[in-house]
Amino acid sequence: MGTHVIVGAGPVGSGTAQRLADTGHHVKVVTRSGSGPQDHRIECVAADAGDADALAKLCAGADAVYNCANPPYHQWATAWPPLANSFLGAAEDSGAKLVTMSNLYVYPAGSSPMRPDTPLDPPSKKGAIRAAMWNGAGRARGGPPASNRGPGLGLLRSRRGTERSTSATVSCPRR
Repeated sequence: MGTHVIVGAGPVGSGTAQRLADTGHHVKVVTRSGSGPQDHRIECVAADAGDADALAKLCAGADAVYNCANPPYHQWATAWPPLANSFLGAAEDSGAKLVTMSNLYVYPAGSSPMRPDTPLDPPSKKGAIRAAMWNGAGRARGGPPASNRGPGLGLLRSRRGTERSTSATVSCPRR
């Protein structure tokens, strides 16, 4: 089974970790405090995901890296750029897929129903920060990110053929 590194231990990160562990995958949950699901099959690690070198080391050999982090809203403008760069670098260095749980802030009101080709048109500062992360991932990939955007969750098919629920995935070439 594959190795999956999940940054963030809120409901999405913890639920993803539990589901992956339940299906036999090796799972690492990374938080600043080292907290995470209390399950002997899940390794909880204390690290700052904004430290690109530390995250890259934790992701070495991973099949997928999951961005389930969410800084406090008032810190988005300063916290997200280094986090996003750290996630991209770790995925590129390890050759892992980058899976990002996102939100709807990049879409203007009235953009329903959403489809994978719905353009990003953020109506707010928070949306612009998220769109910049999305576009940066696309540039790293050499085109638009592979997307499961839209209502509900899409599926990520790992290199080993297993499927997992996600919001968006990016395949990053090794550096």
